[in-house]
Amino acid sequence: MAASSATKSVEKVTLRVMVDKERNKILYAEAGKDFIDALFSFLTLPLGTIARLVAEESNIEPVKFGSISSLYQSVVNLDEQYVWSRTCKEMLLEPRNSMEAYCQKLKLNIDNTEPMKHFICGNWDCVRKERGNLLSTFRNQLCSCGKVMDKVLSPPPQPDRLSLGSGFVKETAAFIISDDLYVMPNLFGTVIQLLHRLEISDIGAITEKTVYISKKEACFLMQLSFELYYLCC
Repeated sequence: MAASSATKSVEKVTLRVMVDKERNKILYAEAGKDFIDALFSFLTLPLGTIARLVAEESNIEPVKFGSISSLYQSVVNLDEQYVWSRTCKEMLLEPRNSMEAYCQKLKLNIDNTEPMKHFICGNWDCVRKERGNLLSTFRNQLCSCGKVMDKVLSPPPQPDRLSLGSGFVKETAAFIISDDLYVMPNLFGTVIQLLHRLEISDIGAITEKTVYISKKEACFLMQLSFELYYLCC
């Protein structure tokens, strides 16, 4: 019998985790391009997007991302009578990632912000005579003529100047990630130095586990990174 609804496949990437069996502690992880691209994409996210993602995608109680979480929630709760327009709230709560087109090509893109669209005034005279605001990246922004800019404009294809689809690191590269999310090339000497710093003398005490990371786990990791930072401060 056919399933009542289609099962949505969840994109996952592989991560090899090295664990100290005696102390039951993760020492470091080994990863390839897909996971490192996702990890580096954290650096492209606007603060408003981070505040939203750590609350939406978390497996635990939403972390207080400093005062940014409070600032974000205050905008959520702010009545629209106090802002210029509904679009202003949208700009603050779902800010655009300047590297959006780049991150959308990643195997594990954690940013679920609606892809950017371009809108023009519904008044054709405004567009034809070029007397209005002409273009907005947010729906329902007011044109100077007073009408909303809600007509979707399909922009022409742009040159592939950033080599979209190649990600941030090379396909053949392999990396090591320490427990504080410091990323290093996976070289023999690097591993030895890391084990020495962690005071691991018995290689036999290290066991390897393979874990699979989805968008939800990646957001969870981002949340924990902020939580760990504030605990250390």
